[in-house]
Amino acid sequence: MDQDLIFRKINSNIIGINPESNVYKTTRERIVRYAGRMDLTGEFKEDLKTSAADMYFLYYSNLAYVSSNENKSPFLEGVRKKLASYVQSDEFSKFRAYSKLNDRVSMIYSINFLKALNEESKKERQKNGDSTGKSASEMVDRAMKESMQRTEKARQLEKLMRNEIPGGRRSGNDDTDIDRLIDLSERMMSVQNADKIITTANKLIDIMPKFTRKMRARSTSGELGGYYKTRNLSNVLSRELAMPDEVFYSKILYGFTGKEKVILNEGAYYVLLDKSGSMYEADKMVWSRSVALALFRLSAIKHRKYFFRFFDNKPHEMYTRPYDIVNNILTVEASKGTCIECAILRAIDDIKNSKIHDLTSTIIVITDGEDKVNIMNIASALAKTSIKIITVMINGYNEGLKKISEKYLNAVLTEQGALNLLNIAKSF
Repeated sequence: MDQDLIFRKINSNIIGINPESNVYKTTRERIVRYAGRMDLTGEFKEDLKTSAADMYFLYYSNLAYVSSNENKSPFLEGVRKKLASYVQSDEFSKFRAYSKLNDRVSMIYSINFLKALNEESKKERQKNGDSTGKSASEMVDRAMKESMQRTEKARQLEKLMRNEIPGGRRSGNDDTDIDRLIDLSERMMSVQNADKIITTANKLIDIMPKFTRKMRARSTSGELGGYYKTRNLSNVLSRELAMPDEVFYSKILYGFTGKEKVILNEGAYYVLLDKSGSMYEADKMVWSRSVALALFRLSAIKHRKYFFRFFDNKPHEMYTRPYDIVNNILTVEASKGTCIECAILRAIDDIKNSKIHDLTSTIIVITDGEDKVNIMNIASALAKTSIKIITVMINGYNEGLKKISEKYLNAVLTEQGALNLLNIAKSF
């Protein structure tokens, strides 16, 4: 039977990926599952799911392309016409440069597309009942624009959390990562200055590799980190790519075998960020939180652990997991009071109690506070450790911090000021 006829049988708009295959069906259901609670109702419920799955494979696979044959479903025919023109656009080519063979990005786009298309479909049904076929192309156009905005936010977050564990391995499983990434990208829309923080942080990250050298060192035993499961094709073993199509696409769903990774012996960056009321001023907040995120990426580049705490009149919870770090930096609001000494002493204890207590670690304090610190208390806590302190003072002065810091900086709230700090931090 002609392949195109098979595809028309279940109304898919793409050629090259058999929609009767387990890979297509499983991907279709993954999209719906990741999309979370969503009221997919009406005559076009299944067509919405098929449209999202088609979009996934158009972004992910070199094999998929839009059929030239008319779809028997009026709704999907409207979708097909829009897809046919869209895949010829510069916008599609630009986005596909980083979605091709990238399951996470392709999945995030298709989930956002499904959500946006479902919302547009609901609006249309309220106006015209279940006769949305006539306006499907317009609905798809609006859904594409909305989903592109959402996906761009998610992509920026993905960029921040890339290679979060030294060696390039992700924490948790990919399913949870995608769920959380989409959830955070949606919540960002209502968080003041979140876009500015992410944009500034990623701009700094783009520049960092130009002056940052990766510090690699084998463990004393010379061992490697072993194998692991991944969907990132840049990290998989070569033999995993030389598979029959069905096996290859199955591994897209369940993961490839990743390359061995060298065990590294660097210490940590421990960032203490003041969140007192005065630090919530727009310039201070955007600059300090962008820098904190850039330092998070620097830790990955240098293969060091990264610890993060907010503090005000007391140190708050410590975060080490990538999602928690990014989520809190973007969303936590200011409060009153400042106790710098409390925060530093807690950070020193954290490092002493960790498995990296005998390695070089750097505590970076970012504050505008003039709170007094007991030099002797901190010096005593630092004794017999390899911990160094960098203080970044924003529009203020603290004599005590200056005396106990290896480096004391008066922050310049510009891109160059941030790069100067990152350049200093990478040398510690």
